[in-house]
Amino acid sequence: MSKTFTHIFNSILGILILIEGGVYIFINNKDGLHLQSIIVTVLLLLAWAWSYWKQLTSENYNRWLIVTIIIMIPMILPWLFFI
Repeated sequence: MSKTFTHIFNSILGILILIEGGVYIFINNKDGLHLQSIIVTVLLLLAWAWSYWKQLTSENYNRWLIVTIIIMIPMILPWLFFI
């Protein structure tokens, strides 16, 4: 895959992680800020940023693109329960 696809895909994924984290943090704030949502959002952002950095610096960036797709699983699963 091309580097252009990698940049576009990772940019969209980063924005989606921020949006989803914001939705969970502000929906679950009945008792103040929802600490679990904040921690999960920060962990997902760290994993995404590390994977994206490895895609940019590694010679075999396709492997790290697969890791990024695996990182998306915790992001997609909660939405499947709403359907």
